Amino acid sequence: MAAPASAPDTLLFRCEGTEHPIMLETAHAPRTRAALDAWLPAEVTIHCAKIAGCHIYWPCPILETLEAGADIHTLPRGAFLYYPDRQYMELTYDALQAETAAVTVLGRFAGDLGWLRAFAERQRRAHGARVFTARLVPAGADGAPAPASGPVPSDTPLARLRAGRRAAWAAEPDELRAFLKRDGLNIPFGPLMTAEGEFRRTQEILWRLWRNEAGHDDRVRATLARELLSLTLDRVVGYCHLTEAGTILEAGVSALAASEGASEGASEGASEGASDGMAAPVSEVLADLTLYCGRMASWLDLRIPWWEANEITRRLRGEPGAESDD
Repeated sequence: MAAPASAPDTLLFRCEGTEHPIMLETAHAPRTRAALDAWLPAEVTIHCAKIAGCHIYWPCPILETLEAGADIHTLPRGAFLYYPDRQYMELTYDALQAETAAVTVLGRFAGDLGWLRAFAERQRRAHGARVFTARLVPAGADGAPAPASGPVPSDTPLARLRAGRRAAWAAEPDELRAFLKRDGLNIPFGPLMTAEGEFRRTQEILWRLWRNEAGHDDRVRATLARELLSLTLDRVVGYCHLTEAGTILEAGVSALAASEGASEGASEGASEGASDGMAAPVSEVLADLTLYCGRMASWLDLRIPWWEANEITRRLRGEPGAESDD
């Protein structure tokens, strides 16, 4: 399916009082482009690169497999891309230093790369102390964010999971703000790093089960996902005491149990209208769980001072170039 003829080919990246164009080149990626158009306009949270170096990224609630995949290291400066494995959109501004990834190229940053480089440097250094945001808007379309689709019309595990997923994408959960105010030995940093890692690992495995390149049947996928979530609950609730998140993950476990026997294609495209007592296909439950866990990991990531932690590590190793507090 090609992008709608009326869809603009320029996005505006608005950040810190400035506006920068992104030119879309998506003829090779119609599924990802359609999902992008349906999501925009959107407010996004900006995250710093931990390994690859010269890019910024933000999470997006788009679950699509790779289209015309490209090696991320072959891309020119200013590439605008979608990273399917983690549901990120990224902007590069220089050659990357590490990381192996196949990505869907969506276009190029047509603004000032010098501004992007300087912004990324400031954002990296302040990551964890300040949350940086931006607005992504199709050129000529300054409306409100795209409305969320309607709720599942029943109080089922799927409905509770989906409500939790939508709430997590709408705003940082109150439970996470309270989480950061806890105190104790190695708290809040220990639980913060643990919870972020648990949600990210869970998202990555759920993504693989959703993508299903191995061709597992639904019962196997549901069983594997339930075992995974059992461990995640032990860590997220048992260690980190994120009980509200645990309730949403438990709804996912129950939804998977109800879905194990569902026919994979019977309800395709009808997940938002599942009727009372009807189990959604396993893929749909996995999709909601993947997006929920990914967003929770991203909220937690925003509170981690990656730059400061890296400088402390280098200083303790006695490496030249590490910043000193003196």
